Amino acid sequence: MGVSLSTAHVSSWQQECASRFNCTSSGLVDIFGQAASCPANSTIQSVPGIWGITYEACQAECGMDKIVQSIDFTSAAVPLTTWLLPWIALIAQLPFEANGWRDLLSACLCVGSPALATYSLALTTFNRRYITNKFKRLKEKAEKDTQQRYHYMAQRAESAAFVLQEIQQCPMRADQRSGELASLIVLPDRQNFWLIAAKDLNNTRRGFTYSFLAQVILAFLSYLISFIAAVHDSLGSPDVGLQFASSSVWSWMFPIVYGYIRVGSQFQAGAIKQALVDNTILPQRGVSAHGTDVAEVMYQKGLRPDADVYTPLLFLETPGRLTLPSGSSSALSAAAQSTQSAFGGEDIALEQITFRRDGSVVANSEHQRERSEKASLLSRTDTAELEGPVSPPTWLGIDVRGDERREGPIFNYARILTWFAFAEHVRKGFETAINRFRVKPKPATPVGPDTTFLTVTVEGTPAADVTMIPLVTAKDAADCCRLAPFKDLPAFLSWEKIPSAAIRHMLYAAFLALFLLWGTTGAAIFVAYSTPAVGLGCRSGSYLIYGIAATVSWLLLVFSQFASHALMHRFEQDPDNYRLSTGYSVLGGLAVITRILGKTLAVANAGWLIASSVLEEIGAFQTCWCQTDAFQYHTSGWTPVFKAATDLRSQASGIWIGGFTWSIVVCIITAVIFT
Repeated sequence: MGVSLSTAHVSSWQQECASRFNCTSSGLVDIFGQAASCPANSTIQSVPGIWGITYEACQAECGMDKIVQSIDFTSAAVPLTTWLLPWIALIAQLPFEANGWRDLLSACLCVGSPALATYSLALTTFNRRYITNKFKRLKEKAEKDTQQRYHYMAQRAESAAFVLQEIQQCPMRADQRSGELASLIVLPDRQNFWLIAAKDLNNTRRGFTYSFLAQVILAFLSYLISFIAAVHDSLGSPDVGLQFASSSVWSWMFPIVYGYIRVGSQFQAGAIKQALVDNTILPQRGVSAHGTDVAEVMYQKGLRPDADVYTPLLFLETPGRLTLPSGSSSALSAAAQSTQSAFGGEDIALEQITFRRDGSVVANSEHQRERSEKASLLSRTDTAELEGPVSPPTWLGIDVRGDERREGPIFNYARILTWFAFAEHVRKGFETAINRFRVKPKPATPVGPDTTFLTVTVEGTPAADVTMIPLVTAKDAADCCRLAPFKDLPAFLSWEKIPSAAIRHMLYAAFLALFLLWGTTGAAIFVAYSTPAVGLGCRSGSYLIYGIAATVSWLLLVFSQFASHALMHRFEQDPDNYRLSTGYSVLGGLAVITRILGKTLAVANAGWLIASSVLEEIGAFQTCWCQTDAFQYHTSGWTPVFKAATDLRSQASGIWIGGFTWSIVVCIITAVIFT
C-alpha cells in the first residue's frame, strides 16, 4: 500500500516499527527467520532469541500506509560527505579529452560501465608495452648493426615508439598513397618531424600534477579516516556496514584514475593532430603527374590523425584486357586512359603486361617494363591528387564507424584493431629499412654514376654486400621499406590477418575488466547480502543491477566495434559497391543499434549508481519491501528490527571488513598491472 494522509513520518523507521510489537504480537522470528515467541509478561528486548518480524507482520504494522522514514538531509549530510562525495570528486580525474559534450559522455561511460573504462585502459597499457618491446629491439639493431650513416634510425625508432604509444586516443591511419609513410620512416630530412612530434606529445601529456595528487590524496584520506572512525566507534551498526558496501562499489575509481595518468593520455582533444600535422612542415619530393621531379613544402601525410577512407588505388588483374574495379571514379578512369595511352591506346594483352591488385605493373620485356612503370606512377599520382575522402557508410543516417572515429581515451576500445593495423604498417617499415641498413658497404667503393646499389631478393634479404642505399626521393624510401611508391595501406584488416598480439590484448583486457568490475561490485553485493537479514534486498539488488548493466553495456559496445569493423573492411575495399555485399544492412544495423543501446545503458547506469547511493543515505530503503529482502524472498522474508549494533557485531563485522578489504586488494592488483 502507498502513503496515505494518516501515514506518520518518523525520524527512525526501525525504532518506530520495533515499538509497535510486543510478546503477544504475531510474526516474531529468530536470526534464521523461523517463528519465535516470548512469555507474555516479558519484553521482546529481554529475549535474545527474537531478532525480527516477518514480511506480513511488517506490512501490517509498519507498511507505507502506517509509517514512512522522513528524509532528513541534515543527518544525511555527514555520511554523504564522508562516504560518497570523495568518489564524486574523483570523477573530475577520469579520462575525458573528447571535446565538448563528449567529455560528459566519457564521464558517464566510465561511471556507468567500469568494465568499459578498464577494458580501454588495459588495451592502452598492453599496446604500449608491445610497442616498447618491438621498437627497443629495432633501436638496438640500428645502434649496433647498421652502417654509421644510418645511425640516425636509432633515435628515430625511439621517437617513433613514443609517438605510437601516445596517439592511441585518436583514430590513426598509415598513408602511403603519396609515398609519404616510407619517406617519414627512412629519409634523413624527416628526422626533425619525429623529434618535434615526440616533444610536443610529451608536453601535452597528462601527468602526476600537484592538483591531481592533492585531490586523490585528500579523497583517500577522507575515506580512510571515515573507515577508521567507523571501525573504532560504530562497527556493528548496519548503517556502517552498508556504507562499507556502498564504498566498495565505487572503489574501482582509484586504479582507473591512476592507470590513465600512468599510461599517459593527452590533456586535451586535438593535441595529437597539432603534434603530427599542424606544428611540422616537411619538404616533399616525388614524381608529378607530368613525370618531372617535384619539390614542395607541405604538412606530412604519412601518419594521418583521422578516420577518413579514400577510394582504393587499385586495378584489377583481368586476362587479356586492362580493366578497372566496378564503380571506379572518373579520376581513376582518366588515370587508366593515360596508362593505355602510354602503350599506344590499344588493349594490352596479359602476356604483355599485367596490372596486379597490389598496384604493381609486370611486363615480359625490359622495354615494356620501363614504360609500364612510368604509366603506373602517372596514373597513381593523378588519382591521389584528384580523389578526396569518400563519404562514410551510414545506417539510417547514422555513421557506422562509431566510436572508432571519436577522440578520447574511453573510446580506445573501438580502435584496437585499426590501431594495430596502423602500428604494424609503421613497425614493419622500420624493421625492413633497418634490416637493409645492416648491410656493410665495401670499403673504398666510390659512390658515383656507375655505383651499383643494394639489391634485395624476393624474400627481402640482401642479395649482395655492395654499397650505400640512395635516400633522396619518395621512391627511394619506398624501395628501402619494400613498399610500392603509391599504395593503399588497409586500416580494417580481414579477420585472418589480425595480429595475434591484438587478440591476446583483447582477451587479457576483457579478463581484467571483469576482474575489477566484479571484484569491487561483487564485494559490495557480498557485504549487503550477508548483512542480516541475509538475502538479496534493495541494497544488494541495486549493486547487482549496477554490475550486470555495466557488463552488458560493455559487451554491447565491444560487439558494436566488431560489427563496425566487418562492414568497414568491406567498405574500404570497394566504397562504391560495398552495399551489394551480403549482410550490409545486418552489419550496419547491428553496429549502430548495439552502440546506441550500450551507451544508453551506461548513461542510465551511471545515474542509477549515484541515485541509489544517495537514496541509501537519506533512508529511502527503510521500507518493509527493502528490509525483508523481498527482492529475493518476496513475502517470506524478515527484517531484524529488534537488534542494535552490539547484537550485529558478532554476526557481520567480519563480513564487512572482509568485503571492504577484498575490494581494496582487487584495486591494488589492478593498479600494479597498470604500472
